[in-house]
Amino acid sequence: MKKIRFFIALMAAKLARFLLKLLGRNASYLPGEVALKISKDFLGHLKLPETVICVTGTNGKTTVSNLLTSILAKNGYSVTNNSFGSNVQAGVAAALLADSNIFGKSKKDIAVLEVDERSSLLVYPYINPDYLVVNNIMRDSIKRNAHTGFIDYIISSALPEKTKLVLNGDDMITSNLAPQCKNRTYFGLDAEKPEVSEKPFLSDIVYCPECGALLESEYLRYNHIGRMYCPSCGKKSPERDYLCTDVDRENSTFTVSLKGKEHTFNLINDNIVNIFNFTGAIAILSEIGLSVSQIEKGFSQSEIVKSRFDTLKAGKLDVTFIMAKGQNPIACARCFSYAASIQKENKLLLIDIDDLHDNINESESTCWLYDCDYSYLADDSISEIIFTGPRCRDQLLRAVLAGVDKNKIILEPDVSKAVDLIDTEKYKDVIVLYELYRQPDADKMKIQIKNLGEGTK
Repeated sequence: MKKIRFFIALMAAKLARFLLKLLGRNASYLPGEVALKISKDFLGHLKLPETVICVTGTNGKTTVSNLLTSILAKNGYSVTNNSFGSNVQAGVAAALLADSNIFGKSKKDIAVLEVDERSSLLVYPYINPDYLVVNNIMRDSIKRNAHTGFIDYIISSALPEKTKLVLNGDDMITSNLAPQCKNRTYFGLDAEKPEVSEKPFLSDIVYCPECGALLESEYLRYNHIGRMYCPSCGKKSPERDYLCTDVDRENSTFTVSLKGKEHTFNLINDNIVNIFNFTGAIAILSEIGLSVSQIEKGFSQSEIVKSRFDTLKAGKLDVTFIMAKGQNPIACARCFSYAASIQKENKLLLIDIDDLHDNINESESTCWLYDCDYSYLADDSISEIIFTGPRCRDQLLRAVLAGVDKNKIILEPDVSKAVDLIDTEKYKDVIVLYELYRQPDADKMKIQIKNLGEGTK
């Protein structure tokens, strides 16, 4: 009976996909939802590719899964992935059935699947990944992901013992994930170590996961990412098998030690978060058998997707667009930090990070702003900040509390009018930070800024 339900679900989902494509619609979610409505264990009946790689974690899932897919494709592998759709159960199902035949057998060599942390219990029991890459586990929206202990628990509970884990060894939470999985390897970053061990604005792990004593740190880069140890029981961050040892921003390269041998790769983006992402990608590609030359080739031909990071020349304006994740305090703080670090002396920031999906009847939670470190915006290189969107006044309050000079801040609730406030005589360098669900705003702003910079407004 289950088999019959599966085939009915498969045919119905394929029909839904065909009709959506016929209408010019995105078929990256609904076909999967149709299949799961008919057959709850639909994923368990699909005949998967020979190798299944899943990517999860709080930040960096999309970047890593897209990069893996791109590099594998450039080296001749056929890849199923859900980069154009949802990372929850229905999105995973839609991606797999799109590349399967009428019997549910995959037509691809490898599956690279981005999986939302909360979907672990709905995905891994049916799709037993051969490899799981975890970039980090840290606080996210308190409404979506509750607490890091909860996320740790559901991922660990869902994973089969046979899955090989590729984990961020500089994250004490991630590196202790799923102890039942004995086959594990670690990656991390040794380059550009902080000179002093200052306490971060936030830390998502304070006590030793073994004995409960207060953890100490050799150094921390941000949040709890760094090298930690317990002075009581000796628990410490694990040794890393794949280690970034040097970042050469001038020549756009970074060096990674792969099990003791150093190799240099093209640096696609120099944000410290992405350097961790790239090192993790190298680790998994090496683990599944790609040679160093194949990985180097992939990095030399890859770039961050423009919806996440883009640059634009508009007349004399140099504009950088960076996507930030609303309600994700660490991701936003990392974007603020990166914007402050861009080597320009007189910068203007335009910030549009309201979360549209949380705005119901003009009411939403802004508590996440106070978990986000806005002090980076007080950097002297940032001359002016334009906050836009319905919650721009909340942004103003949070920034001022973090030490940002109020005289540097301009408010414009109407996003369509915010670009008009850019003084093209005063500023040459403009950085736009926008929320994940504000991509349409960002696309419009690109056109507006280009017209503004070229004087064709």
